[in-house]
Amino acid sequence: MTPPSERLLNRNFTVMIGGQCVALLGSALYSVVLVLYLKQLTGSATVLGVVELLGFLPWVVIGPLAGTFVDRANRKSVILWSYLVRSALMLVLFLVSFSGAAALRVPGPFPASVYAIFLVTACMGIIDSAFNAALNSVIPVVLPKEKVQKGNSLFQGAGGVVAMAGNALGGIFFTVLGGALAFLVNGVSYLCAALATGFMSLRDAGPREKGSFSGAGFAAEMKEGFLFIWGNRGLRDQTIVYTVSNLCFPMVMLALPFLVEDVMKLKGSYYGYLMSVLTLSSIVAYFVFGCLKTSSRQNYTVICALFFIEAAVFLFISFARNTVIVFALFSVLSGCMAISRLINTSLKQKVVPDKLRGRVFGTLDSINGALAPLSFAIGGVVIDLLNKNLFILFFTIFAVYTVLAVVFVVSGTIRRFYLSSDVGVDH
Repeated sequence: MTPPSERLLNRNFTVMIGGQCVALLGSALYSVVLVLYLKQLTGSATVLGVVELLGFLPWVVIGPLAGTFVDRANRKSVILWSYLVRSALMLVLFLVSFSGAAALRVPGPFPASVYAIFLVTACMGIIDSAFNAALNSVIPVVLPKEKVQKGNSLFQGAGGVVAMAGNALGGIFFTVLGGALAFLVNGVSYLCAALATGFMSLRDAGPREKGSFSGAGFAAEMKEGFLFIWGNRGLRDQTIVYTVSNLCFPMVMLALPFLVEDVMKLKGSYYGYLMSVLTLSSIVAYFVFGCLKTSSRQNYTVICALFFIEAAVFLFISFARNTVIVFALFSVLSGCMAISRLINTSLKQKVVPDKLRGRVFGTLDSINGALAPLSFAIGGVVIDLLNKNLFILFFTIFAVYTVLAVVFVVSGTIRRFYLSSDVGVDH
């Protein structure tokens, strides 16, 4: 009989995934309501852009710093306090919005509640940078080694389902109840997640880095995260390849509304349908691949195949104009990327030593976070320069992905990195 701690749905993992799903439901609803609320309050696209910037900028700036903090701290405490502080921030936002201060004019072009949202969003970004590093670090702790990949599959898939539900409810919630109550609901969801986290019992009950705090020591520990990535040639080369591929994909997302309306001559509503297809296909991919029993060698083979499949999809998208075919191609693309994320996240959680996990994931989050605005900026300029000729864009991305696929396959360091741990075997 399998001991309870060795099961996939052991108490710690069940509590963690349950709490996170509750929090995701509230935050997904909140994200939709926030956009509608700000649009109603200001009518400014610039304000929406500033909020997006404030949300992910902390990931870029303090990712390694937050990861180092996570490696020093009790990870359960980091997760618990992240939920509690976010709950408090949502309560502040609710009080500001509900009390009539929403319309209060302060120095500047916007009412007080907009500046409150700016401040809360920046604070949430800082907290999220530590929270995500802690969450990625703790999954290999609460699960036995051979079940990490399946656990990530369940975690990501369930989170995707809940996020879809929250997004769907957001518009209805705002129309019926307004924005302020959504802030309160999100705060309550974080509070429930914090209460659930309190029932977790981690094996690493205390900090892993001993000794008194010093700025120089903290900086040295943070540097260890960079050095681990750079010193592990397989991880370094894999990171470089995926950095280039991740630089391309935001351009694709930016091009989608132009593809739907200007190239395919469809109504704007089809853009929403396409986004739903992307989300749904990634969820299906998480669950289906997570049910398979795969070895590290099989995972490596799958990753190599996915690169070539993604390249082929971009080639076909360059020429495709039929609605069903385009939707099917993007569904395949989204599924491939979901499987890649699942395999790669599980591999890093297994390969990176426990004491360095926060720093490494914080650094990688920082790198990936920096790519999105750069890619959007480049993509916007390129799409305009091409006069919305998306054939050239997609064909160029096809060429880039083909080169990356070849590099990935022929690289011995990347191959050894994927084979360095039996990531996926599920006994």
